[in-house]
Amino acid sequence: MVGERENKLSQIHRNLWQFPWDYKESFLIAGGLLLTGYLLQVSTGSVVKDLSSPANYIIGAGFIFMLVLLHFTGKTNPLITWLRSVPASISALAVVLIQAAVMGTMPQQNFTEGVEPNIFGFSNVTSSWPFVISMVFLLINLGLATLHRMFPFHWRNLGFVLNHLGLWITLTAGILGAGDLQRLTMDLNEEQPEWRAIDDQKQTTEMPFAFNLKKFDMETFAPKLAFADIKNDKVETKGVNAMRMIYKGDQYQQKGYTIKVLDYLESSMFAGDRYHPVNETGAIPAALIQVKSATSDTTAWVSCGSFATTFSILQLNKDLAIVMLQPEAKRFSSEVEVFTKGGDFTKGTIEVNKPLKVSGWKVYQVSYDERFGKWSKLSVIELVRDPWLPVVYTGIFMMIAGAVYLIFKGRIDS
Repeated sequence: MVGERENKLSQIHRNLWQFPWDYKESFLIAGGLLLTGYLLQVSTGSVVKDLSSPANYIIGAGFIFMLVLLHFTGKTNPLITWLRSVPASISALAVVLIQAAVMGTMPQQNFTEGVEPNIFGFSNVTSSWPFVISMVFLLINLGLATLHRMFPFHWRNLGFVLNHLGLWITLTAGILGAGDLQRLTMDLNEEQPEWRAIDDQKQTTEMPFAFNLKKFDMETFAPKLAFADIKNDKVETKGVNAMRMIYKGDQYQQKGYTIKVLDYLESSMFAGDRYHPVNETGAIPAALIQVKSATSDTTAWVSCGSFATTFSILQLNKDLAIVMLQPEAKRFSSEVEVFTKGGDFTKGTIEVNKPLKVSGWKVYQVSYDERFGKWSKLSVIELVRDPWLPVVYTGIFMMIAGAVYLIFKGRIDS
């Protein structure tokens, strides 16, 4: 009894850095790793480059081999035991969350134009030394903890293995696969087959397939009426009815005026003293509006104009006018023909959020010539290829399966 009590007291009052390491040592090590990362970032001033094939495959295979070797040769080693422990896991998650917090609060060069590099890597977190070191620490902990539950395998550990292995696969594939992700843009001009795509460095790449734009199609919302400050050339946006979508018969109040839409033409041209409905290139929306105030009653046509014709406004006084804003796009797409160097030919439609799949690439509709709007003869598409995406999805599905298993296991056990 006395011996057991002394044993427990020695565990409670053990010295720092005496195995088994606990939360104090874990957070000190994690803090040291984070500090090392920032010192490397400041001293080298470099950005960690994304790995691409075949380097990422070699490093990934080497990392897996190292984890397996550590597990089977050092299973009882105190350091390995700590690396797969809960305190190590909590401290690893803490330093990763610090990086996530920095990334969430500081503008990132990857997403925001004009962001200047930061000496500590705060403006490019995912490419900084602190992030890389933090993620390696977390992946070592996660990998060793998963292997410990996998070998020897017991069915009671299935949920744990699915969740943790799925997370490890997702994180590892996301990091190693970043360098193989390709994003290219291609400008398609109507009836001009195009093989060449451009990357973000303005370098031209010849693709193994070509697109021929047959037709660009756009649907728009009805335009809006707004008050404009003539002196400052600014549209006023304050107020419930500041920018009101037009429809025939609508009546509302704004800035002391009562505005009523007497007539609305979706596609028209001006002739004589009014707008007339037409269906031709460059036709514009136009609205006949009545504007009343305590001292005036005015009726006039307003239009947003187009590349083919000028706009019309209703000037109320020297400072204020009612204008029609350009209609916003509701949907736009491109009908294309696809040719491959192997002689294959297909037709398809590229639409926003509905990509066309071609030879392992996803092709997205991203832009057009805004000067011509729905009459644009130019369509801008983005081509995306991510060979690691199936691996990431595999990890995600494993985590979902693990969560479902744990839910049902909990119900059965209860």
